[in-house]
Amino acid sequence: MIKKLKIKFTIIIMALFTTLLAGILAFFYFQTKSNLYNDSLAAMKDYMSKPPYLVFGNPFERFFGEENNLNKNAADAFAVEYFSYSKIIVPYGFGDSITDEQKDYIFSIVRTTLDAKSNTGVIGGFGLRYLKQPFNGGVKIVFLDKSYEDSVLDSLGVTILIIGAGGFILFLLASLVITKIAVRPAERSWKQQKQLVADISHELKTPLTIISANADIIASRPNAASEETAKWLSYIKSETERMGSLISSLLYLEKSRKESGADEKTYLNLSELAVGACLPFESVCFEKGLTLSVSVKPDIFLTADAGLITRLIGILLDNAVKYSVPGGKVSFALQKTPDKIIMAVNNKGEVIPPERIRHLFERFYRGDESRSREEGGFGLGLAIAKEIAESHSGKIAVKSDKSEGTTFICSFKPS
Repeated sequence: MIKKLKIKFTIIIMALFTTLLAGILAFFYFQTKSNLYNDSLAAMKDYMSKPPYLVFGNPFERFFGEENNLNKNAADAFAVEYFSYSKIIVPYGFGDSITDEQKDYIFSIVRTTLDAKSNTGVIGGFGLRYLKQPFNGGVKIVFLDKSYEDSVLDSLGVTILIIGAGGFILFLLASLVITKIAVRPAERSWKQQKQLVADISHELKTPLTIISANADIIASRPNAASEETAKWLSYIKSETERMGSLISSLLYLEKSRKESGADEKTYLNLSELAVGACLPFESVCFEKGLTLSVSVKPDIFLTADAGLITRLIGILLDNAVKYSVPGGKVSFALQKTPDKIIMAVNNKGEVIPPERIRHLFERFYRGDESRSREEGGFGLGLAIAKEIAESHSGKIAVKSDKSEGTTFICSFKPS
């Protein structure tokens, strides 16, 4: 799927880039062609407006000379005057004499020009532009050599092909890079989705197996003692509750991605809320032989969802309790700086290596698989904590080292 998406994306980008490049180059080519034509036409009109002997010199001056060009005034042009009543052609711009071959040449182009319906155009096979204008008793025709136009357009065409080929290659490389960057979030999402399905299947497989096994035992022993039946039913209930907790967590994560919860946010005293959220963990820490330290600065206010913030604190404290060393200390702190509100939960336990820290907030990630299973965790708590923090325009981060232990830090903008 991702491979097909990359191919389609690359094709779309290349089509856009190629169309844009082709449009620019075509515009430049035809604009140059139009400019050359307009310059040629302007020159022929200028020649046409003056007597030919003033522009091109005396009759038979020079066109087919040794250098095969016009004089400096003629600018690669010559003119003829055709007198219709006497069928006489008077050329201007040639050399001192004219050969039979040149006469045939002049007769051919004049005849072709006279037969043409348009007053201006190109004589095919001769490489000449013409402009004719009737006068009393005949027609005056100016011819302009268009070899310069052709050479310029030919050179421009080659240049455009080189630029087009080079641009196509560069655009292709750029498209591959852009596609890789653009598709990366989709690719990551696709991998996460596949991993999510695999993780859910893995998490549901064990409780479903236990439920099925215990249901089979009950079915196969209809006369079993009530104590035994109650034991098997308790296993079924326990695993059912575990599955329900998993589904509730997944539903919350999915809902939190779609809804910001802005309607439920109120301007609340975060200090009082935090103290209340920490109270239930005093007994939990006491039972596990841990010390709970709570340091909360008074009268810190935040526009937030009270239920979600309470859940966030509970997740972080529960995580700290689970991974504390026996006899250790769990600390909760809330303070305010000029530009942010900082909430921190610290515990002394196993140091989390950097390669694991970047995965901590991923769904179903558990650093200690066996211990998480014993504690009843799914690896969703920290993912939910991240969603809650981000839904309040906050950030959550982790620091872990031997001297300070592991600290989860949430920061919010004051409101």
